[in-house]
Amino acid sequence: MSSKDSLDVKTFSSLSKIYLLALGIIAFLILISQIFIQRALSANDYDAQIINIAGKQRMLSQKISKCILLLKTDIPVERNVEKELNTALNEWISSHNLLRNNLINLPKTAGKKTLQKLYKEVDLEIKELFNLSQIIKSAIVKNKNVSDVATKSFLEKESSFLKKMNAYVYGYETYASEKIKNIKAVESITFVLVLVLLLFEILFLFKPAARKIKTTIGELIAAKDDAFDFADKANMAVKQKNETLAELQLLQKAINQTLFFARIDKNGTILSLGKRMQEILDKQHGGHKHIIFENLGLSESDQRVLKDLIIAEKGALLHHEFKVKLDAIKIEWLDISVFPFIKSKGVTEYLFVCLDITKRKKAQYKVEALNFEKMETERALQKSKASLIVEAQEEERKRIAKDIHDSIGQMLTALKFNLESLNIQQTDTLESKIDLLKLHTKNIILGVRMATFNLTPPELLDYGITTAIQKMVTQLNKFSDAEIICENTIDKNIRFNTLVETNLYRVTQECINNSIKYAEATYILVAIKKTKDLLSISVTDNGKGFDIEKTAKKPKGGSEGGMGLFFMKERMEYINGRVFINSSSSGTRVVINFPLGVASITD
Repeated sequence: MSSKDSLDVKTFSSLSKIYLLALGIIAFLILISQIFIQRALSANDYDAQIINIAGKQRMLSQKISKCILLLKTDIPVERNVEKELNTALNEWISSHNLLRNNLINLPKTAGKKTLQKLYKEVDLEIKELFNLSQIIKSAIVKNKNVSDVATKSFLEKESSFLKKMNAYVYGYETYASEKIKNIKAVESITFVLVLVLLLFEILFLFKPAARKIKTTIGELIAAKDDAFDFADKANMAVKQKNETLAELQLLQKAINQTLFFARIDKNGTILSLGKRMQEILDKQHGGHKHIIFENLGLSESDQRVLKDLIIAEKGALLHHEFKVKLDAIKIEWLDISVFPFIKSKGVTEYLFVCLDITKRKKAQYKVEALNFEKMETERALQKSKASLIVEAQEEERKRIAKDIHDSIGQMLTALKFNLESLNIQQTDTLESKIDLLKLHTKNIILGVRMATFNLTPPELLDYGITTAIQKMVTQLNKFSDAEIICENTIDKNIRFNTLVETNLYRVTQECINNSIKYAEATYILVAIKKTKDLLSISVTDNGKGFDIEKTAKKPKGGSEGGMGLFFMKERMEYINGRVFINSSSSGTRVVINFPLGVASITD
């Protein structure tokens, strides 16, 4: 790009033209207005001179009249009146000539004609006064008395002269005022034109120029920022290039010293060896054989497989792991990769790269062995858990059978004996026996309801865990002597899947039953709370407590405590929950926590 086409030259050339044009127009208007005003002011010089002369004429006419009157009255005076009269007449005539010359030099305007007309009237009066003054002057020179007629005529003409001279002065004043008005008009027009021009230049020259300058400066700043960014990127690129070159040099050095590679043809013939490959083969064989496959401790079958793979791939990348036997360098496994590249037209060579993966393979075998052991342990643990669940189910069945046998079964037996002892003939005892049968029947119904309630409460399926626990507390208050209170601080009903709700219910039920049966508590508080991420159910009693270390172990058949703490924890772990127990001689507190997540559905 030439210097004439550069951005700064274009921008400032355009701005220079704009400013020169604007300033030139303003200067032209000011020059024209000054020429006109100066010409008008020069013409006003005549105005001042004419007004001065007119005033002087008035003064001289009055002085001439005074001198004539002094000469007429013969009043003695100290000064030379005749000389003053001659001087005044000469100045009067001279001033009159100047007045005429100035009038002639005035520019031709409409007011000039009016002044010329007034001047003619004044001129006639001056001529008559001058003639009378000459007559009077001649009489004085000849030492004759000045006639009263001449003096009177002079004084009368003087009065007329003064009036016409006043008219001439007023006319000239009007003429001068009109010229001043014209000057003011021209000046106003010039001022308005300059303002309009300035406004035009601001709107259409300076403002676009300022916008263009702002845009140009913005572009320059953006260009500067881009240049800095480009320079930073260039510096970063140079730095990365230098770092990459250094890394490549280090990598090349590392490859030469550590990588196990060779260059071969399609038949496996060695064309060249890397430094590391050469050292390994020299250490293993004391040299190297012609074919690469025969140097690596491969079995004959693996040699054929590798060769066949290279041939079968037909120039594609090959990667495979082989078991080898290189005792001198203690290598048992090699990761072999073959990279084909075209040496020349129709000639393909291969880069044969080997990696020692003996440690990785051994570690892999160890990991597989550990995984197998872990799987076996988990399988045994699952079997143990399944066994425990079966045991828990059996214990629950035994408990239900025992409850039915001890309560419902005995009541049915008593009902059977009472029915057999009925004798219609014994009317005196018949009524009391029927009442006893009704009581036994009622107790049986209550026992059946209790057993079915303990098996599957309908509230749990219909309304959820909170309602089911409240219902359970209500029922247990009827069947036990302990005072059981339920505090639910959850505003909305919260639902879980059936598995979660069942386990939460069973664990809570077991806590309450343990407090009633084994802790011999008289007061039990069941509190249900919920935070953003956790549902918490706590069971607090005032019972005699228990030894946590003993009950935490796996229960053995028929052990006290029913399912025990072990099965409670198993249930909670099964649904990813946790159980916390704190027990002392003054009471026990069990807290059941379940994390809220996708399993919860708020109604």
